[in-house]
Amino acid sequence: MIPGIDVSHWQSDIDWRKVAEAGVQFAFLKASEFPDKKIKMYEDEKFLVNREGCIENGILWGAYHFFRTHIDPIHQAESFCNFVGEVSCLPLVLDLEVAGCKGTKLARKVKSFVDTVTEITGRKPIIYTSGGFWRPFLTYENSSDVDWAVEFPLWVARYTSQWPGTIYPWSGWDFWQYSDHGRLPGIKTNVDLNWFAGSLDDLRERFLPEGSVVVEEEEPQEIVIDSEPERPDEDEPEQEPPSIIVENPPQEDNNEPEEVITTPPSDQDENETAPVEPNTPANNKNIPCLQSLFQVIFNKKSIKKADPEQSREWIEEVVYRDKKKN
Repeated sequence: MIPGIDVSHWQSDIDWRKVAEAGVQFAFLKASEFPDKKIKMYEDEKFLVNREGCIENGILWGAYHFFRTHIDPIHQAESFCNFVGEVSCLPLVLDLEVAGCKGTKLARKVKSFVDTVTEITGRKPIIYTSGGFWRPFLTYENSSDVDWAVEFPLWVARYTSQWPGTIYPWSGWDFWQYSDHGRLPGIKTNVDLNWFAGSLDDLRERFLPEGSVVVEEEEPQEIVIDSEPERPDEDEPEQEPPSIIVENPPQEDNNEPEEVITTPPSDQDENETAPVEPNTPANNKNIPCLQSLFQVIFNKKSIKKADPEQSREWIEEVVYRDKKKN
């Protein structure tokens, strides 16, 4: 589903850059209309500037004509096409929502308009309508009066959150106008919101002129490898994790006890003790004494110093006890 809008002079000045940044991919712009009881065609005063804004900001544009029944449909189609000029983007659109007649007579007028646009532009125009208008006005007498319409794309208006139903003779819709009270950056007033039933590639392939879709070759992307530690080869022995090492065990003739070195010096405050990474005896083959083993298991933050005199007394007591048993 691709988001789009439709606008006219009622939206006043539009900042199309902001509209494009908001995610709008296509826009239908009002071009012309024969006002009721008038024989001179009205050209929307914002059409040219809106079209230029769409082109400059990469928004696919289309032009629509508000259909009236009091003017010959062929004359309407020719005047509409002459005003728009070259149709270099989306097909032209017939905006069908009011009529002074119905049934077979109206169906013939509409068919004359779309056939004339097809002959002039070489492309089938889109028919915009709603089920509430099409059913009572176009199929008023015979549904077969509109069998020809299936060859033309359908843009349906339905202002509810429910999925639009089918309208004879179409099996589905191409564009859906689902709201007339939308708000977007770059547009000061409410604006009509639309969906296209497909992807952006589908929209370009189906509704842009032949030869206008250019497939850009993708440039080879540079492969960036994150700096991660290299894994050891399968043949090489796996390295043991850093372990706690006790340097220079305490001797009996030392006057001062040696400290247990657990981690390399760091920038920590002297009063703070560097945290000891958790380890297990199964992974650590370098633990030479019980004191270090207890520190690993219980992950103590403080490091105790060994007392040579206590160690000597403890060893002598154990040795004496063992001799006594024997």
